[in-house]
Amino acid sequence: MMDDVYLEYLIKRKPSGKQVAAKVALIAGASVLTLILIYLTLVLGAIVGPAARQMVFTFGPLLILGAWYGVYLVNNMLNIEYEYILTNSSLDIDKVLAKKGRKSFVSFDFKDITICAPVDDNMHNADYKNVKPEKVYDAIGNPAMGNVYYVDYTENGSRVRVLFQPTSKMIETAKKYNPRNIFIA
Repeated sequence: MMDDVYLEYLIKRKPSGKQVAAKVALIAGASVLTLILIYLTLVLGAIVGPAARQMVFTFGPLLILGAWYGVYLVNNMLNIEYEYILTNSSLDIDKVLAKKGRKSFVSFDFKDITICAPVDDNMHNADYKNVKPEKVYDAIGNPAMGNVYYVDYTENGSRVRVLFQPTSKMIETAKKYNPRNIFIA
């Protein structure tokens, strides 16, 4: 009988090119909006009477603050981390948004998988490239760091694939539960 196992690993997702472009566009848009709001505040403040001027000078800066607060919120939502939690043979992957919100991303049991191997493993590359799953969960932090594994399993009659970057201890521990279907680089 094996002892109970509990391993955790947190990996930060490297922003994609699209996400970086979205951040830049968001900041540029907020900058342009700020300039427009400053201009409108000054122009309207000079045109309207004293009572309306007070309202213009109050709401103009509030709108600018609101725009930059929106940039802050969206920017934080693009900061994604994945937490891998291995409990005995079961792996739960949670998606952590902005270091605050957490939601379950995918869960599976290593006892029930078809294959687990590195994506660059020549012996099992055919399985990775030629088998097309119906659903793919990408929980990779930074592909440039290497150590990317894939897991294929069946759920409700559909083939599911999970891409992730576990620690060597996680893979070695999981291999104890399904030695025939887990391959270590």
